Amino acid sequence: KIVYYVGRMTFEKGVSVLLNAAPKVLAQTEGQTKFVIIGGGNTDKLKQQAWHLGIWHHCYFTGFMSDENLDRFQTVADCAVFPSLYEPFGIVALESFAARVPVVVSDTCGFPEVVRHGQTGIVTRVNNPDSLAWGILEVLNHPEYAQELANNAYEDLEKRFHWANLARQTETVYGLVVQERQLVEWR
Repeated sequence: KIVYYVGRMTFEKGVSVLLNAAPKVLAQTEGQTKFVIIGGGNTDKLKQQAWHLGIWHHCYFTGFMSDENLDRFQTVADCAVFPSLYEPFGIVALESFAARVPVVVSDTCGFPEVVRHGQTGIVTRVNNPDSLAWGILEVLNHPEYAQELANNAYEDLEKRFHWANLARQTETVYGLVVQERQLVEWR
């Protein structure tokens, strides 16, 4: 099984939480899981963490990956994980929706607005490796359910997050603000 994270290597992205969850996932999958960490930034502490946890040989730190290679990689991935401690919106989840990869996210900030738990992905407790491991195992151990989540997420992407629809909604909000301002100025 292939579990991946893609994003910046900063504290608030929670990659260390993913690494702390990995031993539990590996125990439940009989060591048959690879964790692929994709993204730029300093990974020295994360690599040391993987070594100290005894999971180094199950972790691959790729550094930056081109969009073309990421698109190809996602076709073989089983689960995308975004364990952020802070995440204002979560466009990475939408990108995984588009790639039809089941997602597991933390319940911080914008993620629960993007990922509907049990419908378009799994939402876990923030900064909780046990919760994160549970979410990953839900996806890995139940492939039909994982496929259903990915299919629902792909449909949801078109319904709720299509750029043309978002542009119309934004335009409507701006129009309302302009109307309110005109009323205030008129009074």
